[in-house]
Amino acid sequence: MGVPTVFLVGEDRLALIPEYLNLGTVVVVAPDRETLSTWRSEQEPMVTESQPDGAVLDLSGRRIMCQGSSLPLSELEFKVLGALIESPGHAMSFQELRRRGWGDGPEMPVDPYTVKALVQRLRAKLEASQVPLRIESVRGYGFRGEATGEVAQCSVSGDTAGR
Repeated sequence: MGVPTVFLVGEDRLALIPEYLNLGTVVVVAPDRETLSTWRSEQEPMVTESQPDGAVLDLSGRRIMCQGSSLPLSELEFKVLGALIESPGHAMSFQELRRRGWGDGPEMPVDPYTVKALVQRLRAKLEASQVPLRIESVRGYGFRGEATGEVAQCSVSGDTAGR
């Protein structure tokens, strides 16, 4: 059994609660803005000087920040998303995505439906959180990831480079 994903939401995101629940997440609604701010500050990394308007992909922290909120992803989801967006516009095969997410074991058959199901969950999370990343299908081959807005990527050393 996996660890449940928890979304902390305020009054401004009440309309998104059904989408979050459909993703199988736990939703906690803050009773007021001050409580929400306290909860988020306890969960979020320290933000350096300025944060871009779009999203921040923090590779070392294994998180995506968008509009001041962290998008909770499983380890598997983060691996596959990382593979898709490390080369924007480059199509990756089902086999390569399977290898990058699940590993190289010979007992791991290439099952495109497993990869498709994971990408479907990723797309839903990205859309529900309004993260400016898009995952496109490449018919009969795999998927391609692209940024649709401003996405800054934090490297292991903490530097930020625009994408």
